[in-house]
Amino acid sequence: MNISPLGSGVGKAQNQATAFPATSQTAQVSTQALITQIGGKMPSTSLKEVTEAIDSLPPSQKEKAMELVKVLVQRNGLTNLPEKLQMMVTSFSDKETILQNLAKVETYLEKANLPPAVQEKLINVIRNMQLPQTLNNKTETLHFIKQVLPLLGLNFEQNLNNFIRQDQPLSEAKLEQLKPLLLNYMNQATTPEESAAIGQLISKLTSFQLLTREEGNLHHVFLPIPVNMENESKEWYVHISSQKKNEELDSEYCRVVLLLDLPIFSSVMVDVLVQKKVIGISFQHSYPALESLVEKSAPLLKENLAKIGYTLSNVKTECKETDHTPGIPLGYLRTILAPPKEGVDIRI
Repeated sequence: MNISPLGSGVGKAQNQATAFPATSQTAQVSTQALITQIGGKMPSTSLKEVTEAIDSLPPSQKEKAMELVKVLVQRNGLTNLPEKLQMMVTSFSDKETILQNLAKVETYLEKANLPPAVQEKLINVIRNMQLPQTLNNKTETLHFIKQVLPLLGLNFEQNLNNFIRQDQPLSEAKLEQLKPLLLNYMNQATTPEESAAIGQLISKLTSFQLLTREEGNLHHVFLPIPVNMENESKEWYVHISSQKKNEELDSEYCRVVLLLDLPIFSSVMVDVLVQKKVIGISFQHSYPALESLVEKSAPLLKENLAKIGYTLSNVKTECKETDHTPGIPLGYLRTILAPPKEGVDIRI
């Protein structure tokens, strides 16, 4: 095994993250250039409104908005794009985790004057979604990562679709179940504070759902993963892109991008690409010693994957500073909407 710069005998990705026009150009020209670059279309009126929405944002959120424009433009039939963009940027820049949003709504719900059956059902759904994984030590953390990312554990093919639909507290099925209940509850809210808490949660759930999308023959699924670690509520994220096979995700052609917030290692992004049983894995992190740990563990990972019929082709690492801005990091959004960036390639 040897370590070399990615691109030294490996080659760079053909499509790098979108390069924005020079800052001297207007925001409208920049937005139009981005839309054209991804092959999208937008009426001039909508373009102007989207540009104004981006201009109204604080500097720390403008780049995040430009990334999210890609998602909205590529979803056919969407209306009110400026409002949806503002909603997504606000939701993905929220200091509160989804667990905190749920707990706030539950507090109001317990005092609400709703029909008993409706109130009980909504409370049960919210409480079931507030059952995060609690990780007390290194062993529990590693075990949970194997559950969250079945590819690094065992039985990936059988677990992938179950993971997306049911297994997690905030799975697609549970998000779909909660949203209509919240909309009904919001219509019966009695105070501005109660309405604001419900609206904040609905906006966040809707924003998560907008990242679950179809693009050509690819299906993209995005899920937040609530985690309690060291008595602190954290939020991990998983984004899965896959071809569809018999109306399910195809585990032989997929990409899984997982964002973890871990003690010592801080933020770690794991990017796994699977093509016909051949796997490439990259780690983006802020812990310099992680590279040597990955190098030492790569042979064992290769051996374990070989036992279940997979070939590990390479492992890449890239060390960079942690993004401390609230919400979903800009770098993670860029990664799930674009090909992997350069790093260190550990040849297997």
